[in-house]
Amino acid sequence: MLGTVLDLTMIVLLLVTSFWCVRVHRRLAALRTGQSEIAAFVDALAAATERAERAVQEMKEAGSQAAASREAQESELRTRREELQRTLEAAQRMQRRLEDVLGHGARLIAELRTDPRGSGTESAPPEPSAPEPSESRPPELEEPARRRPARDLLQALQKLR
Repeated sequence: MLGTVLDLTMIVLLLVTSFWCVRVHRRLAALRTGQSEIAAFVDALAAATERAERAVQEMKEAGSQAAASREAQESELRTRREELQRTLEAAQRMQRRLEDVLGHGARLIAELRTDPRGSGTESAPPEPSAPEPSESRPPELEEPARRRPARDLLQALQKLR
């Protein structure tokens, strides 16, 4: 009888062990299935990380190119601004000189109109006398009255030289 009790105990223990082996086998199979899913997830995550790193690198390069372009444009704009500043200053100097010359020319014209021979001024040479209209000039070549001030101003400016 003892042999039978031991055999029955051994059978029960073998059944319990078999049950646990089947259960462990199912869990290992589920773990293997999950492991392939985890491996696929890790691979997808690695690919996404690589794409993100490339995108960040491209964005850095684009940012540096944009910064370099902006610096070049700023430099060009500074150069143009300085050039325009110099041009403006030169134009202002020219304007002042022209105003001075026109003022001086207007004074000379006023002096010439008051004293047509130029005897009242030392620096102004006498104005060449204009031929009379009846001399060898045809009537169509006569100077209109409205052009005389322009001619006088031109002569005064030429005297300044």
